[in-house]
Order: sequence, then C-alpha cells, then structure tokens
Amino acid sequence: MGKLFEPFTPLNFQDLFTLMWVGAFVILVGAILVYNAAGRAYRRYPAILALHEWIFWSIFAPWLVVPLLVVIHVPLALLLLLVVPGIAVAIYAAFIKFPPIIEAANVEIRRRRFVPPPRRDIRDRPKPTPAGRRRRHR
Repeated sequence: MGKLFEPFTPLNFQDLFTLMWVGAFVILVGAILVYNAAGRAYRRYPAILALHEWIFWSIFAPWLVVPLLVVIHVPLALLLLLVVPGIAVAIYAAFIKFPPIIEAANVEIRRRRFVPPPRRDIRDRPKPTPAGRRRRHR
C-alpha cells in the first residue's frame, strides 16, 4: 500500500515508468486514429458517433495528462485516480448506455429500408385548377 504513495520515478518503478509514458502516447495516437476513422465511416449514424465521442474523450483526456504527471513524478495513486475513472466511463458508455440507443437506431434504419412509403393512386384524385375548384375533363 505504501508503494502507491511513493513518487513515480524510474528508481521506484523501474519496469512501469517507461511503459507508462510510452503507453500513454501509443494510446493517444490510437484513440485519435480510431476516432477519425469512425467519424468518416459512421457519419450517417448519429447514435454510433455519439458512442465514439464518449469513448474518445473519456480515454483521451486522462491519457493526455499522464505523460506530464509521469515527468513531474507524482504518486502512482494520482495516476490511477485519473486513468481508472476514464476507463470506467468508456466501459459504461460502450456496454451500458449506448447499446439500447444503437439498437433503437438500427430498428429505425431497418424499418425505413424495408417498409415502403404508402402508395397513392393518382387516377382516383382529380387535380385542382389554379382557381381551387376541381375541373372535369370533357
């Protein structure tokens, strides 16, 4: 338990120090690439884009601060206090909040695709004249 409150330096955490700041940069670059690719692929599906927004910002914001905190040697507990809630929000969005929303959007997309619009029979309705009354053809 005392290890959590020691300064996060290469002397105290030999294996984890380099892995933490290099991993933060890799996670940031990966999150940006996935976010941009998803934005292009799902631009017509706002429910899926909202999910990607939630996941992107909940991962991007904490991991953006991690390299700075590693360099200034804050305790490991503070790093975990930032990263764990960010990951928890991403998991909440991906598995609890958005699946029902995306399912409802999928149902609506399927309904629009397979149910044709109501049919109008043009022959049954006489067209109005500019004056507003119906004209009978002779």
